[in-house]
Amino acid sequence: MFFTSYAGSTGDRGPVQRFHIDVQNEIYSVLGRTPSAEGRLKHPEPASGPGPAVLDCRALLVLYSAEYVDDAQCAKEWSVFAERMDRRTRRTGERPDSLVGIVWRTDALVLPRPVTAVRHIVDEEYQGPGLLGLQQDPRGRDRYQGIVRRVAARLMRAAELPPPVMSEPESRTVAPRFGPSHAVPCRRRDAVEPATEPPKAPTAASGHDARHMMLLLVAGTADRMRHLRGQVACYGGSAEEWRPFHPYSEETVTSTVGWAARACGVDRLAVVAPGPDDPLPYDIDESATVLVVVDPWLTGDPAFRALWERIAWSRARVAAVVVVLARTDEESTAEATRLREAVSRTPTRMLDAAHHEAGSREALAHIVVAVMADSVARPEDDMGGARARTGELTIESPAERRVRRQRERVGWLRRGANPWPPVMSRTPGESLGPG
Repeated sequence: MFFTSYAGSTGDRGPVQRFHIDVQNEIYSVLGRTPSAEGRLKHPEPASGPGPAVLDCRALLVLYSAEYVDDAQCAKEWSVFAERMDRRTRRTGERPDSLVGIVWRTDALVLPRPVTAVRHIVDEEYQGPGLLGLQQDPRGRDRYQGIVRRVAARLMRAAELPPPVMSEPESRTVAPRFGPSHAVPCRRRDAVEPATEPPKAPTAASGHDARHMMLLLVAGTADRMRHLRGQVACYGGSAEEWRPFHPYSEETVTSTVGWAARACGVDRLAVVAPGPDDPLPYDIDESATVLVVVDPWLTGDPAFRALWERIAWSRARVAAVVVVLARTDEESTAEATRLREAVSRTPTRMLDAAHHEAGSREALAHIVVAVMADSVARPEDDMGGARARTGELTIESPAERRVRRQRERVGWLRRGANPWPPVMSRTPGESLGPG
């Protein structure tokens, strides 16, 4: 009836089996224990292509994780099943609801554009560590069981209108829609190369249509911030869990930036959250648009200035610096003047980048779009055509350029899906979809 696809490299075979059996038992309780109601679980052994079950199953259950979207076999399984659904659409004009997904692990997960283009993920509004975390948390048992029931119901409904069966030779002609060639590994603090390693050769800039972004997140943990401010409810165990717009939004900076970046066509997104003494990675893609997002409260930490200087002296070509000063944070609002002055006293201008302030999640998302719109513009675009020679007048006046840039940014916003596609951030505790 259905096939459960997951990334075996996560080492979660036991929990995956439990979830698969829980869903299977829920289906049996409704349809009875018959062969037509039986689901199949992916074999743990790696293979060069999709298993036979992907070619004829009536529904596909996908357990998303960072390893899944970066695994060639998983990408092939997903793409083959998506092609089966597309064939049904072309033949009947109806889009089958045969793909069912859940977020298994949120750690380091950014969903590729082909995945976000299909609304199929159960419990998208859930904000937490993923289904694996719910399964392992005794307090999440009721929520876990509720998701199991919804997944089973979706699979039974999907089985009523299955996509056409595909032959094995046909499956070999299906190109993966995502996978290792489309992903960028997340540089975490415990995975940064030692400072003694020689720099790698610069990566050649790719074509104009390839858009890469790196987020340098300058923020603290709850333990670190307790020494700097009174309210620390918006912080977590890692810098990537910073939720500056809490309690009105549980979205983190990482997920908000990823959400907006994907909406305006970013192909690859990497996240680096350097600690006080962490070196920056040497292999920064020089074609990437580097966005630095700063918590101004961190300026009170003695290590802040040294960290900022390391960023300034790194190979990163920073396009913009965004200071997040949430208007919904009463403590930040009360200290806004002091925090702005503290930021201005740091060597912020060493980066030679545009500076912005975001007071809301929406403002942060729009700044990301604006930065991408400016960074991918060809150099000659700023001059209205060919670059002017020294002493010549430019075609556009500064006022005209501002008006044109505003129009371009609006155009970038319109490029994204409406609503913008959900994107998982690269840290635990993130939420899926707009929040």
